[in-house]
Amino acid sequence: MIDRAKNIFASVAATIVTVVFITLITIIADLQLPLKDWLKATFTHHWVGKGVLAAAVFVIVWLMMLSQKRHVDDQRLSRGLMALAWTALVSTVVLFGFFIYETFR
Repeated sequence: MIDRAKNIFASVAATIVTVVFITLITIIADLQLPLKDWLKATFTHHWVGKGVLAAAVFVIVWLMMLSQKRHVDDQRLSRGLMALAWTALVSTVVLFGFFIYETFR
């Protein structure tokens, strides 16, 4: 049986990596049209492709984190949740800034 704290921490870590992945692939696909075209051709729409790839990234990282032998205590879980909050905030600002830049350049 999976320890609840370990499962939560693995989910938090997987979410952090997934948020960064989505931020990066969104920017890169807008700058490199062959990537956007590949996403469209492979998944019918570039956002569908980003979603499928993001789900795969999440599951892979989650499983990798669950396989670690390290114990997860409340302090480590708290730090992970804070890192997730900061990652979400920074990623939002980066994407917003990128699209503002792209709109007015």
